[in-house]
Amino acid sequence: MSKVSQYTIHLLRVGETAWDADDRIIGDTDLPMTDAGTAAVASAIRIFQDQSLISTLLTSHEEAAQQAAKLVGSSTDMKIKAFDSLNNVGQGLWEGVLKSDLENRYPSAYSQWQETPERIVPPEGESFEVALDRLISTIAKATTKAKGSNPVFLLVLRPWAWVTVRCWLNDQKISDIWDQLAQPIQVESYQVTKSSLEAFQKKLKASA
Repeated sequence: MSKVSQYTIHLLRVGETAWDADDRIIGDTDLPMTDAGTAAVASAIRIFQDQSLISTLLTSHEEAAQQAAKLVGSSTDMKIKAFDSLNNVGQGLWEGVLKSDLENRYPSAYSQWQETPERIVPPEGESFEVALDRLISTIAKATTKAKGSNPVFLLVLRPWAWVTVRCWLNDQKISDIWDQLAQPIQVESYQVTKSSLEAFQKKLKASA
């Protein structure tokens, strides 16, 4: 049997929730997708051509993520595995706050958040650095038992988790978050070497 040398990882962003539609700040608050969010995910899945090759779908236990995962898994035999450590990036005390209210109450913090959101950690929230560690570590652990020379996974993540993983997969620093989140929902495909995931885990252990 061939040893795993690399993985194909398909990445799909979960659709909007009611808080997204209302322009509220949302992190790991558990909400379902709206009809529009569900339709956007369903459209992306229809366009995607390689569903039958996916062996495992990785996602969180969050309701919106589970909805999106079921839209994919309903027509295939892929395994669906959920992890709390794949939850969205928490926004702490800013969760549920209208962006317009945040701008009015804390104009300086809001301006910085708009310009460089990757550098701002809301009160009691989670930094992107911490989120990146838990997300990629979870992905690395979840793929270790895969068989074959090039196992195929689908990652279904909520927006802030999605952009964090997307930047890592593209080997770039977390930036241009708003531009990335403004892109239409679609399935993107990446080749990830086993060695890159192992190197990330080693770096994480060394810094612990």
